Amino acid sequence: MNPLEEPRQVTAEWHIVQVQRLLTYDGGRHLDTVLVYAAVELRAAIERTLFEILYLLKEQQVSDEEVTQCRSIQGMIALMQETDRAYRKTIEFTRLVASVTPGFPEVSAIDTAYLLRRWRDLSQYCHLQFKPEDTFHSPARRFQEEGFGLVTEVLGRFLEWHLGGEIGLLALSSLRDETRQIYDKFVAGQINAAQARRMLELAEPILRRRLDLRP
Repeated sequence: MNPLEEPRQVTAEWHIVQVQRLLTYDGGRHLDTVLVYAAVELRAAIERTLFEILYLLKEQQVSDEEVTQCRSIQGMIALMQETDRAYRKTIEFTRLVASVTPGFPEVSAIDTAYLLRRWRDLSQYCHLQFKPEDTFHSPARRFQEEGFGLVTEVLGRFLEWHLGGEIGLLALSSLRDETRQIYDKFVAGQINAAQARRMLELAEPILRRRLDLRP
């Protein structure tokens, strides 16, 4: 099926697959319109991924007013910082907990700073162009070559993340005291990732016994 005939969905995964369909259709021709559509789909994937992270940070409690604020990526980032000023550390800490907890699903290392940066970079392919000679009429189609390079790079990062696990975050309100103490030290910069992991490894059997779990 022509990718333009695909019924639209709203998940980040769908946007990513749609970029793959567009690139397959393009077949290496580096068509102008394919570049624009792929850039739009990747920006949508970035926005959806950031919203899912916000949704988890807020422990699935997002108001209608906040949803409206999320119509701009700046509003979404502001909400993330307001909810958890150390949200990037929280993402990293979640992965540390997952790495030492048997049965815990793999968690992707989503780089939110990278996503925001690339969302801005992709924007130049989605809006009106004031200087055609620097964009779609550029010498040797430099603009298109650079654009498809960017699309391929961002798509590759998304595929890497999705192969690496699920988007996941610990609910801070549910952390056991021992885990919360390690988290607080990690966020405060009192311990690094290796030290936090070692402390979690030592605490994990204690927590397991407390929860009456068996290896």
